Amino acid sequence: MNSKGQAILSQAYILSGSPCSGKSTLAERLSAAHGFQYYKVDDHGDEHGKRIQPDRHPVMHAFIRRTWNEIWMRPVEAQVQEELVYYRERFEMIVEDLAQFDPADKVLLEGAGLLPDLVAPLHARPERVIVMVPTLAFQLHHYQQRPWIQSILQDCEDPHQAFENWMMRDHLFGQEMLRQAETYAYKRIVVDGEYSLDEMYAQVQAYWGLA
Repeated sequence: MNSKGQAILSQAYILSGSPCSGKSTLAERLSAAHGFQYYKVDDHGDEHGKRIQPDRHPVMHAFIRRTWNEIWMRPVEAQVQEELVYYRERFEMIVEDLAQFDPADKVLLEGAGLLPDLVAPLHARPERVIVMVPTLAFQLHHYQQRPWIQSILQDCEDPHQAFENWMMRDHLFGQEMLRQAETYAYKRIVVDGEYSLDEMYAQVQAYWGLA
């Protein structure tokens, strides 16, 4: 694994967690306000797909070749386990990408692929890691408002069941993220709508000593 990338990660501020928790919105705002070098895992999906080697990344290789129907109509537990392995296979690519950053400047990393079980062995600083996970009710409410969801579900044989499977997969993935975060004493934020984005932004700033 890239040694410079590992060194960058060990000093980075890390905003991890499951989808629909607001972490991307907060990361973009923090980066603009505090001059972070910013790495968003989701922005590198296509490029990482080109770097897949079937023998080294078998789950990633299989996943990108599935249809939406094949992805969302499988048993939820199988989807959760596959997602965890997918991110384990992808993590080395993320670390390689980090070598581009200047170690003299602050770096903010954001994305679901930054699993506590993966960043902890590379000596991520506990006081700089935050894991954000929405409640199932919050997640359902906000996902249902995203127009692009329907373009995915319309390719599934049972759109209603596909959506339920998708939401439960993300929920169970989030619960696993919280379990891992607790293991390493990482700060955990459960997003339920009680606090506004401004209030969560202030909370993250204060935790990281940026206010």
